[in-house]
Amino acid sequence: MDLVDVLLRIDYVFLLAAALRAATPIAFAALGGIFSERAGVINIGLEGMMLISAYVCYRVAVLAASPAVGLVAGMAAAMVLAGLHGLFSIRYQTNQVVSGTVVNIFAAGITGFLFRALGAQESAPYLPNISHPLLKSIPVIGTLLFDQPLLMWVMLIVVVVATVVLFRTPWGLRTRAVGELPRAADTAGIPVNRMRYLNVLISGALAGLGGAFFTLHTVSTFTPLMTSGQGFIGLAAMIFGNWTPIPAFLATLLFTLPQALAGQLQMFGVPLPYQLLSTLPYLLTIITLAGVVRRSTPPAALGTPYVK
Repeated sequence: MDLVDVLLRIDYVFLLAAALRAATPIAFAALGGIFSERAGVINIGLEGMMLISAYVCYRVAVLAASPAVGLVAGMAAAMVLAGLHGLFSIRYQTNQVVSGTVVNIFAAGITGFLFRALGAQESAPYLPNISHPLLKSIPVIGTLLFDQPLLMWVMLIVVVVATVVLFRTPWGLRTRAVGELPRAADTAGIPVNRMRYLNVLISGALAGLGGAFFTLHTVSTFTPLMTSGQGFIGLAAMIFGNWTPIPAFLATLLFTLPQALAGQLQMFGVPLPYQLLSTLPYLLTIITLAGVVRRSTPPAALGTPYVK
């Protein structure tokens, strides 16, 4: 079977459903980055926050025999790291890129150490899928949206809510103000650094949801570095989407479609190395950033500490 025949036989609705599923943790990272960076704080520590959440979700879900308890614990752990990043970046005015890098290194180190010390042989209970036989029978929509992970639905809801919050509410206006013109925002009575802290914590909570996807949906255990750089792909999607939720979400689909296509090609026996196909999302990330980053417009005060 040649490649043209394979492309004609692929179920593209199923392909898009797989891409949507794979985009879930990346989209959570992108949304977390948007909240933090719209407020003026660079957050490249999203990868580490996702990783610590993945580990804590697994460990607590096993101990409590409840994926919901594990999810809450994972989000809390990611928010703790986000709070530390905010403390060093906002109060102590540490270089925000360095602070985020330290978060990533710390998360990789502590989760690797705990994995070796405590092991990860037990299986964690999964979060449920959103599934209904009648709804699944709806053409196209049934395949795309039903019998999908719960966190995928949460992600879609958060994309809509984040858009409304950032662009249709006083909170969003204040967030964007402290990221663009913090001195003017302070003059107007907006607590600049408090808003920055809160938005960094929100970014940690969203990254925690992304990390939970790995251990409570994808697999039922933890392995070191299992997030595999998807927090960084989320940052790329955020930049590609110009720090706006819906375009950033669509960018995550652009990055995950090659991954889903690789799986389809393997099913049809296309003689392409899986290792080559699996690198496509990362190559696409590099190519996209090389072409887009100069045309993107970040918040004017991004990375600049505010001194009252």
